[in-house]
Amino acid sequence: MNVAILGRGRVGSSLYRSLEHDGTHEVTAMGRKPNLSALNDANVVILAVSDDAIESIAARIATELKPGTTVLHCAGARDVDELDACAARGAHVGVMHPLVSFPSKRRQPSLEGKTFVVHGSPRAIAMSRRIGKACGARVITAQAANPVYHAAAALVANGAAALAFVAVRLLEGLGVARRDAERSIGGLLESVGENVQSVGVPDALTGPVARGDSSTVDRHRRALRRVGRGALSTYDALLPVVLQNAEAAGLSRRRADEIRRIAKRR
Repeated sequence: MNVAILGRGRVGSSLYRSLEHDGTHEVTAMGRKPNLSALNDANVVILAVSDDAIESIAARIATELKPGTTVLHCAGARDVDELDACAARGAHVGVMHPLVSFPSKRRQPSLEGKTFVVHGSPRAIAMSRRIGKACGARVITAQAANPVYHAAAALVANGAAALAFVAVRLLEGLGVARRDAERSIGGLLESVGENVQSVGVPDALTGPVARGDSSTVDRHRRALRRVGRGALSTYDALLPVVLQNAEAAGLSRRRADEIRRIAKRR
C-alpha cells in the first residue's frame, strides 16, 4: 500500500526510516506544507506533526483524499476528533501513538520490538497493525488519548530521563567522565527495561529496598545529604513508591516500616 507521512520531525523521520527499511509499502515523506495532489494515491496518511497542528492540517488535506483513505495521527494526548474534517470526507480515522521516546532527529530510536498504541475505526486499527508490523513493532488497542495513558507514558519517559540526569551528576561528582557516566546509567536503564518486559512488575524491582536492607538505605541517605539536598530530596520522593513496589513483590511489613522510619530522619 501507499503510505504518505506528513511531518519530517522526530516521529515522522523515524517512521519513514523504518518503513523504507522494511520495503513492504511505498512510503513518501512530506513537510507540513505538502503537495496536496500527491495525497491522491495514498492509502494511508500519517500526520506526524505537532499536537496543535493536527486539526488544521487535517482540514487542509481533507478535500484531496480519495474515499476510503485511512488518516492517522501520532499524538498520544489528542483524540480521533482532531481528524473530523477527514472523517467527514469519508476517511477512516484513528490514532497510532508510538510508545517510544524520540529525543533527536539525529539519533532516531529503533521501532523494532516497541509498541504502537492505537484506537479509532476498525479500518484505521487494521491499517495501524500493518504499519506496526512493517516497523517490527507490536500493536495494542487502547484509548491512547486518555490523560491517564499519557501520564503513564510521561512518568516513564520523562521520569527516567530526569532520574538519569540526577544519577549522571552524582557519578560526575565522583570523578567519572560525563560520557562514561551517561553510557553507564543508560545501560542500567536498558537492563531495567528488559527486566520489566521479561519478569514484569513488581518483580523487576531490585536493590536494597527490595531486599529490606534498611542499613544500606540509611547509608544512601547520609551520603546524599552530604552531596546536596537536591539529590536527597529526589531519593526520598521516590522511596514511598519503591517501597510500595517492594511490598507488592513480597517485602514484609516489618522491614518496610523500618525503611519508612529511616526515611523520616532529617
